[in-house]
Amino acid sequence: MARSRWLLAKFWVAPYAMRLRCPTKRFLVPLGLVAALTSFAGALNAQDKPSPVMTLVVDESQAPRRIAFAREVIQVHSGTVVLAYPKWIPGEHGPDGPIYDLAALRIHAGSDRLSWRRDPRDIFKFEVRVPAGVSHITVDFDVLLQNTIDAHQLLLDWNTAILYPLGIDKLKLFVQPSVILPPGWKQGSSLQVAHESENRIDFDPLSIERLIDSPVLAGEYFRAVQLHSSWPAEVDITGDTQQAVDDADKANAFELLSKLIDQDRAMFGFRHWKKMHLLVSQSDSDPYDGLEHEDSPWNAVGDAGLSKRNVLQMLGWPLLAHEQSHSWCGKYRRPAELYSKPDFQGPERTTLLWVYEGLNEYIGMMLATRAGFNDAAYIRDYLARTTAELTEEPGREYTPLDDTAAEDWVLRSPDSGWSSIRRGQDYYDEGALTWLLADVLIRQQSHGRKSLDDFLRSFLGQRDTGPIVVPYTRYDVEAALSAVWPYDWHSFFQKRIYEVNDNPPSEGLEAAGWRIVYNSTPNAARFDSAINTIEYYGSFSIGMNVDRDGSIFDVWQGSPAYAAGLGPHMKILAVNGRAYSADVLNEAIAHPQNGKILIIARNFNSVKEYEIHYAGGVRYPHLERIPGTHDYLSDIFAPKK
Repeated sequence: MARSRWLLAKFWVAPYAMRLRCPTKRFLVPLGLVAALTSFAGALNAQDKPSPVMTLVVDESQAPRRIAFAREVIQVHSGTVVLAYPKWIPGEHGPDGPIYDLAALRIHAGSDRLSWRRDPRDIFKFEVRVPAGVSHITVDFDVLLQNTIDAHQLLLDWNTAILYPLGIDKLKLFVQPSVILPPGWKQGSSLQVAHESENRIDFDPLSIERLIDSPVLAGEYFRAVQLHSSWPAEVDITGDTQQAVDDADKANAFELLSKLIDQDRAMFGFRHWKKMHLLVSQSDSDPYDGLEHEDSPWNAVGDAGLSKRNVLQMLGWPLLAHEQSHSWCGKYRRPAELYSKPDFQGPERTTLLWVYEGLNEYIGMMLATRAGFNDAAYIRDYLARTTAELTEEPGREYTPLDDTAAEDWVLRSPDSGWSSIRRGQDYYDEGALTWLLADVLIRQQSHGRKSLDDFLRSFLGQRDTGPIVVPYTRYDVEAALSAVWPYDWHSFFQKRIYEVNDNPPSEGLEAAGWRIVYNSTPNAARFDSAINTIEYYGSFSIGMNVDRDGSIFDVWQGSPAYAAGLGPHMKILAVNGRAYSADVLNEAIAHPQNGKILIIARNFNSVKEYEIHYAGGVRYPHLERIPGTHDYLSDIFAPKK
């Protein structure tokens, strides 16, 4: 998914100074490592393996205090050397590398301290003057507030703790990484361990591209479990307590994850890794998050989340299935426009996220349902709600879907107010609805002989490979679809993705044998409920959602609430003369007095009464079968063998 914090934007995320100025035993990397690095490189050459350009040691021994210390030894040339901090992070689709948390930068050549200067035109770059005769420099810096999940677990994202020399292709810049953990902590990752001593782990050298794609999950309470799947896979688990880790299979999570890998095999046919490592942290400090990686996707769930059936149901498709299926859709096959640079500094283009994320959203729904995280009724409920939300968006009258992808990273952080006018990251869900329509179209026209699964196997599966990237263009996508079923796919996507549409592609649901109806039954609990502040959903009735504290989360332009003069962040104090609560508001909507609902709300320091004219009752969207039609949705979500 790109990091799953997109949901926040879519729906509303001293003593060491002296020690690090000189060589230290804590790092176990004295300046004499220059010689060791040279020797190590020679040994690798003797074995016909790539020689590392640099070593990187990340000291996470103080992770509970939210600080880490990085030390690098980098091969350099004399003259000006430019070191870069990764800006465009794969999977995050934007220039959001946390440069603000890099501090206390020191650079040495032997015992001589070298001066450096940040590029004022690009603050992610640092220029260093290297004296003649110097072949290696040592770089030290502190990493602030990054990677710590809570006092008992961390996720080391290597991009937060590395400066690398520009001018070497990311596939050829080899790094030998190491991590120092707090005493007694264990780790899980897809990296190969070369040597382990006490709380320090040295990994085999690999390219910086693979390193940044291979996070390390570590914790005081840790468990690695081999899954009983047809492809080799394991789940690496951390938690707030030993009990949370011990109980991780209490709701049969391991069986579900094993079935997920089996459904991967049935869907794609081929894999692009030797072994899948599913990294899962459990903490209320980070209850919903995630990021795709080729063979080690990370998922964050709440405290003891794996042992709770309702959590597995809610997070199966948008997180656990979604992040790992990105191995095929986003990692192995990636838009060429999003993989155009030899380094991590960008800029990249994101207009094809309706494939990268939108298609993968649809894939996640299919895989999770087929594996048993949820039943088809649960996904139908989500599809109804999502389609209804997209239909109500006034912003779609002005903005095509591809624009939400083009400004992707900007849409991840703004205030939720008036989001229906701005539009959010709709390429996820509206992209998924578009792919659902394509799937049903293929099934209908081929009389069930073909489906989108054939495209997924030919375009995303293809053949067994290691972790590599095979870029694609829009033309490649359309050509691959045409090879599965001849159709004017260019016009199909042009109309729905690149042109303004008053309505989302709900015809996919109707073609699949289902239609949206409204009644007073609330929809199933949202998968983002652990982080979502919304308590009452009134968007389909009076046109506003309300937070737990009574503050208005958002108001839909053109709705009864909008016509009454209400707006985001106003705080509701009373409804029809009664102190506000979600139940009081719901009762007022269900039984309006003479078609009116009286709201008293505070706006900044002013208090005012607002009169909503509405008599339609409580309304929530659901799907119902269209009599006499074929139920393609049940076909789509049925497990594959």
